[in-house]
Amino acid sequence: MDIEIELKLLATPSAQQDISSWLMQSAINYTDSAGKQLRNDYFETPQRTLRKHDIGLRIRGCNGEFEQTIKTKGRVVAGMHHRPEYNVPIASPDLQLTLFDPRIWPESVSIVMLEKELYLMFSTDFFRDTFLLTLTDGSQIELVIDIGSVSAGGRNLDICEVELELKSGSAGAIFYIAKQLADITPLRFGLQSKAARGYRLADNLQQEHYQAPENFTVNAGLSIIQNALSGLEQAFAVWQQGEAAFYQSQSIDDWRTMTAGMRLVQGSLDLYQAQFASSLGQEISSLSEQVAHLLHQQQEVDLYIQALNLTESSFLADAPQASVLKAELVRLVASSDLLTKLNELLTDRQYMQLQLSIGALLVEGVNAHITDDSDLKSFVHRTLRHLDSHSENECNKLAVCKVLWLELKLPKLLDCPVAPWSVLRQEDQTSLSAGLIALLQQGELALTPEISEKVRIWCTKI
Repeated sequence: MDIEIELKLLATPSAQQDISSWLMQSAINYTDSAGKQLRNDYFETPQRTLRKHDIGLRIRGCNGEFEQTIKTKGRVVAGMHHRPEYNVPIASPDLQLTLFDPRIWPESVSIVMLEKELYLMFSTDFFRDTFLLTLTDGSQIELVIDIGSVSAGGRNLDICEVELELKSGSAGAIFYIAKQLADITPLRFGLQSKAARGYRLADNLQQEHYQAPENFTVNAGLSIIQNALSGLEQAFAVWQQGEAAFYQSQSIDDWRTMTAGMRLVQGSLDLYQAQFASSLGQEISSLSEQVAHLLHQQQEVDLYIQALNLTESSFLADAPQASVLKAELVRLVASSDLLTKLNELLTDRQYMQLQLSIGALLVEGVNAHITDDSDLKSFVHRTLRHLDSHSENECNKLAVCKVLWLELKLPKLLDCPVAPWSVLRQEDQTSLSAGLIALLQQGELALTPEISEKVRIWCTKI
C-alpha cells in the first residue's frame, strides 16, 4: 500500500508550455520523462457498491502494459488529497480482484459476487507530461500535466490539470512549488478527483449545491493549537467549496457562501494568532491582513450583491417609497454585469497565492509551538468575556466564535442572539442597512434627493 499525497490544480491548456518554459529557466533540479497517453477504465456495480464504500477501482493502460488500482477513503486538507492506493500489474486489461490483498476489502463485500457485477462505468483518456523535481532540502515532487477528457454514456468532459505528488520529504514542499507555478500560469484548486468527475458524468448529475455546516466540530480534549488548525481547516473548506460551487453554478448564493468562508478564515486567524509562537504568529497576522485586503478589494461588487440581497429579502417592506426603491435596485443589479466582475476577481494571481499560503500553514502548522498551554474552554471563556453580543462592531467576531465553538455548548454562545451565517453572508439587517446607506452615499441609485434622505433616515433607525 502507498499513501498518495498530492495537490490537484485545475489549469488551462497554456499550462503545458508555461510550466515547461519555467522549468528550463529555473534553478530547480529536475528530470523529465517521455510523455505518455494514458487510458483509465473505471469500474462499478449497478448498485454503486464501490462508491458506497469510498472505493475507486480502475485499470490503467499504456503501450500494452496494464495496472489495476484501488484507492480507498482518504481526506482532503486545504485542497491536498491524502488517500491509500493499492497497485497491481496485470497482463491484460481484465480485472483480477483476487490479486489484491484481501484485507483491503470491507467485510460486507464478497469478491466473487463483486467481480460478477462490475461493469465499465466511465473512462479517462489523457496525455501526461511528467517531471520529477528535487528541491534543495532533498524533497522530491512529481509534477504531472494531464490534458484529455473523461467520457461516459456518450458524454465528455475536458481534463486539464496539474498534479503535484509528494514522493519524499516535507508536504510543505508541494505548496512551495505550487506557489511558483501559480505565478506563471492560471491555476485553481481541484477539489474533485478525475474519478469523482467521472461518476457525476456517468450518472448525468449536476453539481450539488454546497451547504456549509451550521457549526464546526471542536474537541475540548485537544490542545488550543490543534483546535486552531482544525477550525481554520474547516473555515478554509467553506471558502474552497463555496468557490468550487460558484464556478459551476455561477450563483450569487454560492458566492455569498465563499465570502462567508473568507470571513471565517480571517476571524479564525485573528482569534488564535496570539496562541502561536512569535515567528508563526507574525505569519498568521500577515495572512489575516491579506484576507482583509482581499475582502476590501471586493467592496465594489459587495455593493451590487447587497443591492441584489435587498431585492430578494423582505427588508424593504417598510421602507419609504419601497416600490420605487426596489425598482431602482433591480435596475442597478441588471446593469452591473455582476457575474463578469466576480469571475474576474477570482483570476487574480494574488488570490490563488493567498490560498496556497493558507494551505501551507495548515500542512506545516502541526509542528507549531504555542505560547499558551491552558485548555480550550478556558481560552474560549477569556475570549468571550470581552465580547458584547449587542455591539454592532463585534457582531462579525461573535458570528465567527459561534460557528467555531457552538459545539462546546457554553451559555454565552447558546444565548447569543447573533445568527452567524446571516452575518457572515451579510444578509442580516445591519449589513443590509449599511449596504443601502453606502449605495445612497455613492450615488449608485437614481433617486430624488428627498427620497434618498428619507431612506437614509429610515436606515439609521433600524
